[in-house]
Amino acid sequence: MKKKNVGVIGCGKWGKVIIKELDKISNIKFIYNSKNDYTKISDNIDWIFILTPDKNHFKITKHFLKKKINVFCEKPLTTQFKKADYLINLSKKLKTNLYIDDVEIYKKKNIKINDKINNIVRKKKDFGTAKSLLNRLAYHDFYLLFKSKNLKMIKYIEANAKKKILKIKITLKNKTIFNFLYDIGSNTKEHFINKTRMDKFSNNPIKDMLKTVLYKKNNLNKNNTNALTCIQFMDRVKNILK
Repeated sequence: MKKKNVGVIGCGKWGKVIIKELDKISNIKFIYNSKNDYTKISDNIDWIFILTPDKNHFKITKHFLKKKINVFCEKPLTTQFKKADYLINLSKKLKTNLYIDDVEIYKKKNIKINDKINNIVRKKKDFGTAKSLLNRLAYHDFYLLFKSKNLKMIKYIEANAKKKILKIKITLKNKTIFNFLYDIGSNTKEHFINKTRMDKFSNNPIKDMLKTVLYKKNNLNKNNTNALTCIQFMDRVKNILK
């Protein structure tokens, strides 16, 4: 199998993790940071990997889609629903692949959702504010638990961000409750969805995701729709946290 030629923009902490795995399965033609002039890139590449801070995703993704280069973008695609929707429609119009990081599904966990109460807990020692955890951590759980149909099922949302703790409570019309707790001031490292432990796994989900994106057929429509759903959920929570 011929290796794909890829380019990378963004080489921070998470970027380095992605780059390490990409180097094993593809030909990395260049690695830029977000300050480099990516508009002059002329290499023949199959995919561009955008691993920059969230605020840069829209502009860079738009640029490469218009050049008809396939794009893998770190989540969230953008922090605004309208912009994310625009990029997804642009990729379809130009028949260019757009894939948003959904690494958690490659852990192949059997998540059981309860009819009454569901508890999602993630604790670790980390940086950032409580509000930043919405994009950095809660996104993944929203992606795993909610589909677009759930947007119409929401009865109300409660959210509170204080110091290094973010709490979210989502109640659906059928009275099913989802309690989210994110704590980055904790010395304990754990990630649970009900009784399923998400931070312990036997495979390499990052490598599995990248190989699927580059070399196997994947459901782009499902990936894109779920990404939009996550952004819609986050928009509603952000409005409460203001």
